[in-house]
Amino acid sequence: MIRIFGTALRCTDCGNQLIAPVASEFVDGGEIRHFWECDSCGTTSCTSIDIDTLAQDEQAA
Repeated sequence: MIRIFGTALRCTDCGNQLIAPVASEFVDGGEIRHFWECDSCGTTSCTSIDIDTLAQDEQAA
């Protein structure tokens, strides 16, 4: 899943808002991955941000 900044991230199972990732990592090739765990139900998920795509979008704006 790729998330746009400013959009609230919600648990896919219970809908609870996710505030901060439990871990993040930088992956070679310009990707940042955030790992999430819902405080309400324990469901885990991962989001990613492609830095190159983000930079291109900002330049086009």
